[in-house]
Amino acid sequence: MKKSVNKNNIIWIDNLRAVSAIGIILLHVAARMSHHYGSVPNKSWWISNFYINIARFGVPVFVMMTGLLSLGKQYTFKHFTKKLSRILIPFLFWSLIYIFFKILGIHYKDHVDLGFRFVIDYTYLELVSGASYHMWYIYMIIRIYLLYPIINQWILDSNPKQQLYFIVVCFLIFLIFYTFFSTVYLVNYIKLYSEFLGYLVLGYYLVRRKYEYNVKYYVYVCLIIYLLSYLGICFDTYLTSKMNNFYIEQYKPWDLFQAISVFLLFFLVPIFNKKSKILSFISEYSYGIYLIHVLVMALVEQFGLSAYSFNPLFSIPITTLCTLLISIIILYTLDKIPLGKYIVK
Repeated sequence: MKKSVNKNNIIWIDNLRAVSAIGIILLHVAARMSHHYGSVPNKSWWISNFYINIARFGVPVFVMMTGLLSLGKQYTFKHFTKKLSRILIPFLFWSLIYIFFKILGIHYKDHVDLGFRFVIDYTYLELVSGASYHMWYIYMIIRIYLLYPIINQWILDSNPKQQLYFIVVCFLIFLIFYTFFSTVYLVNYIKLYSEFLGYLVLGYYLVRRKYEYNVKYYVYVCLIIYLLSYLGICFDTYLTSKMNNFYIEQYKPWDLFQAISVFLLFFLVPIFNKKSKILSFISEYSYGIYLIHVLVMALVEQFGLSAYSFNPLFSIPITTLCTLLISIIILYTLDKIPLGKYIVK
């Protein structure tokens, strides 16, 4: 069985992008509880732990899709800057929105009189460090895009064996630093970027390989890999949380296997290549959803809806669904106003 990415089978990418976006919301909703190991009931923590690790593939798969869609093509400098601006403009707009609400909180909750100089300095510091915890991904993608012309040219000149070697080296560096140097702050940057450079090339590599067996074989293999990696992540999270008495947020080696299994399921199994209006709609606004969903989570929490509202077995998926729906409504509304499309997609 030989598959490639073309206009006739690209629907699976939209479906995977939508599922990944939903998964990231689920992860962040569950994180409100799972990050408080020892201070929440044990049963509730385990429920949140199961939820948060269902979709840890979300961000890695986003990077893999970036690689498969953009690597291996001839680009002009103008095309490259256009792609970068499509990331930067929505990112800067929503970062300023997050900063605006933070400044309002400082003024009204802490009763602080804010001068012009304070606002400027605070805005600068927030833009440099990240206006919200999930914005780390955008900073990482921007840095990768700055290396993109070099990586893309290497992809054009390299062969599959060299690409596989690059992927293996990237994840070996990540594994070594994860195992022996995870507490060193500077090393965490090396670990992070080696991992996601690997994901970038991995997405390109996987869709250009030949798959010899029938679909059922890959379904079984991918589901087994997903289940084992999921259980491994849950157990790993429990051990590290128990040892440190709090949740440690970092990507783990198990995430690689979860991301590969989900990616290949959507790529190889025909049912995931069937068009869904709902998933296509979510996919269209996936970048905006990523940028805005944390703000929406804070909004719905003000109205009493969060992982803590009632039994987390139900509160976590319900909060996820409400966050998704409100995010889409906001983005769809903004998309209909002049110039709105530049900040929602």
